[in-house]
Amino acid sequence: MLVWGFYDQEELVNELLQLCPTSRYIKGLRQVRQAEWDLLVTDQGCEQRQQPIGVTRVEPHLFVIHYTRGDGYIFNAEHRPGWTKKIASRSGVVSQEIQRMRNLPERVAVLVHEKLEPVITQRTSHRVFELQRVKTPGASNPPEIVPFIATADGEALAGRYARSDSSEAWLLPPDAPDLPAWVQAALAEWHGMAPERFPGVPDWSEQDAWLTNEELALAAEIAGVKKERAEQLDRLEKLEAALRIRMEVARDSANRYERALLTAQSDELKHVVIQALREIGFTVVDADGDAAPDDHLEDLHITDSDAPGWIALGEVKGYSRGAKTEGLTQFLRFNMRYTARSGRNPDACWYIVNQFIKRDPSTRQRVLHGKDEDLKAFGSANGLVIDTVQLFQMLRRVRDGALTAKAARELLRNASGRFAL
Repeated sequence: MLVWGFYDQEELVNELLQLCPTSRYIKGLRQVRQAEWDLLVTDQGCEQRQQPIGVTRVEPHLFVIHYTRGDGYIFNAEHRPGWTKKIASRSGVVSQEIQRMRNLPERVAVLVHEKLEPVITQRTSHRVFELQRVKTPGASNPPEIVPFIATADGEALAGRYARSDSSEAWLLPPDAPDLPAWVQAALAEWHGMAPERFPGVPDWSEQDAWLTNEELALAAEIAGVKKERAEQLDRLEKLEAALRIRMEVARDSANRYERALLTAQSDELKHVVIQALREIGFTVVDADGDAAPDDHLEDLHITDSDAPGWIALGEVKGYSRGAKTEGLTQFLRFNMRYTARSGRNPDACWYIVNQFIKRDPSTRQRVLHGKDEDLKAFGSANGLVIDTVQLFQMLRRVRDGALTAKAARELLRNASGRFAL
């Protein structure tokens, strides 16, 4: 049996945990593997919302006892994706008369008559259980609520509903006395539904007062193991949550830098290419900053301290489809203008391309696929076409130590034609 919630009610929690030979208190649904448990007693409803994890729901195989909290107008007991309505309770319903239900199981009838009815008849208004509308209804009807006791209009003041073909839930109001007695009654009732899961209320021979010293010692050891396991699960849950937060931060950073090499165009692409080349160790100047607004020249001037005097002109392009050979011919103009300005020819011309940006990078064809003659001519003039997929992979290799930054720069300086790692 799992007990979830009941914060600041330590005495009640301890009493509940004594009702089953295998029981555990949890502060969240992700602390346990639900498939290993049969029953949940809770005042939290059937779902838990956590950031950044999302929604965790109570699995359908579990039997549930809802002990409704009384701190709000609406209490949501259960809603599943696809249901047309949710199972909830609503306060403020006035009814002086009550309806007693016939054919209740004897244990339930006794509790309703002796425990619940005296409380209900003293109220001025009631909290009723009902099916309530949801913002985005699905197509499946939720199970009907079967009352244990009802208002004069038939609204359930306590009751049950089927959670699945082999499990059900009980709904109890927040002022229902003696919750442990209700749990014991449920265990006995559910023994008839699922005897393999609920062996029945433990007999006297399993109570501490009648155990031998050896049994008590072993029971204490088992309890210690269970406590240690719970603490480990709690620690791992917190660790996972912290790692997920770090993952979100890392993902956002990668989307703005490394992965932008594979998704970006225009100035955004140029800026991340500059960042990547600088990380590898090149000195990169954004040449557009020195050009007249209407005089488009090459994007980048790239130098390397390991090769004094060496310089490459770089042009960065992003394409929704394949790269275009027109980008190669631009370098004729770039080279002439650079030679006129500097009195020397550049050592290399780099056409840096992000192509098919909507595709998975692993499915993109080679840059300038089918344009081998154009590539050969461009390479013979010290031209190099670099797919940003290759640049991304090179950056990863440098970071993981498979390739030194110096070796990466040397590979790029000495390459021509189509670059490939």
